[in-house]
Amino acid sequence: MKTLEVLAFFWSRDYRILLAAAVISAFCLIIFRRAARKSLPQIAQKIVYGIIFLPLVLLPVFKCCFKVPYVFCRVCPSKCPWGISRAFIFGSFLALNLSGKFWCASMCPFGSIQECQAKILKPGRALSFRPTIMSYPVLLLTTWMYSLTLFGSGMVSYFIAGYYTWVWTTMLAAALILAAAFFVPRFWCRNLCPVGAIAGLTSGRT
Repeated sequence: MKTLEVLAFFWSRDYRILLAAAVISAFCLIIFRRAARKSLPQIAQKIVYGIIFLPLVLLPVFKCCFKVPYVFCRVCPSKCPWGISRAFIFGSFLALNLSGKFWCASMCPFGSIQECQAKILKPGRALSFRPTIMSYPVLLLTTWMYSLTLFGSGMVSYFIAGYYTWVWTTMLAAALILAAAFFVPRFWCRNLCPVGAIAGLTSGRT
């Protein structure tokens, strides 16, 4: 019962307020950094923001109404915390990245996890991938899938997994991406993440 109560918090209005406060604080940190030419320790930012945002970005990986998480929220019959907050949160991620990729560098829990994985890579074992090889095709594919929800395409039905169910293929893909990060530093961030790809386009570098 206590576990259910804890999980229920992430669907609550209080959690949405916490997310909004975290985003506002991030913009305040950016302003402070530019005004004072100083910044708070990045490790502290990663820990605090990671704790706040990890449930938001992780829950769709484990349970989703669609075979591809994060994308079909507009037509989802049972929205998860990501689906409920998606419009505000995704736009905030992009806006934060306009300032030195602040979301990617200081807030994203996936990025922080992959950084930790990179630190335990043994010298000589890291494989090298060009960051733009896969990220932009993934961004185009994600945009196409999202456009299906905008125009009411019947193709959306091909992606329906069921009523908020476990999607084993998604979990397997997540496990493979996690494992790949032990051999390719920041594998997800540099090669697959749509937010990272957009940040690369807007900043002119990867």
